[in-house]
This record gives sequence, structure tokens and C-alpha cells, in this order.
Amino acid sequence: MVRDKKQVGRPAKTDSTGSIIESKTINVNVPVKLVEFLKDQKINRSELFTKVVTDMHDGKICPSCYSKGEIGPVGIQCVTCYNNYSRRTGEIRTFWLKFHHCLNPECDKMYSEDNLFATYNDPDFRKSGLFDPLKGCQTCLK
Repeated sequence: MVRDKKQVGRPAKTDSTGSIIESKTINVNVPVKLVEFLKDQKINRSELFTKVVTDMHDGKICPSCYSKGEIGPVGIQCVTCYNNYSRRTGEIRTFWLKFHHCLNPECDKMYSEDNLFATYNDPDFRKSGLFDPLKGCQTCLK
């Protein structure tokens, strides 16, 4: 008679479809005091690392200065970081973390460094004192 083996350890994590998410141990060097602090706070290091890396990928955290990204009509930007900034937006040096699609519903283009900084501004709005309203990208408003 063959007995079923009892599962040992934590149950595997699954995605929204029920498939098992494979994981791998990696070596990350962190200060011992940080490890102790996280342990005292009952923070799972694996979950924290996964969340932070995901947030950086999604543009929620700047990878240069670790500030929170500011969401605007064009994309997510870090206005506090002056390291490796992409372009100057007026007087603000900006490091773009992620670009959105153009605001014009008929355009399916993504904003980009080249497409963003030549955005369309209506001269009548400037006369009325409004600050450069964004109407769409350079590609769709030619």
C-alpha cells in the first residue's frame, strides 16, 4: 500500500488563474541592522523586495532617489531627482519614470521624450493666462 505524502512547508503562491508562481532564492546583501529591524517589524523580506521592485518597474518609485513618482497627464515623473534627468520642462528638471498614452482619445501613441516636449499649446489659452494646457501629443496634432 502506498501512502500519500503529507505536504511540508508553506502552500505555494498562485496567480489569478490558479497557476503556481515559481520562485527562486537570490542573494541580496543588506545591513544586519536592517534585517533585524524588518524582523522586529514582522515584515516579510521577500514580499517587501517583490513589492519595491514591482513599484519601481511601474514607475511608482524613482530608481535613482527612491522618491514617490508624481502622476501627471503625460506620465509619472520624479521632480525631486536631478540624477539622469531626461529633459527640462520649463524650469523643472524632470526624470520621467513612465509615459501614458496620449490624452487625445483618437490617438493610440505613447508619449515619449521626443513626442512629449513638443506638445501642442493653444495660443488663445496663453493669452488668457492659463499655463500651457496639454491638448495631445505632437504626433496626433500636426
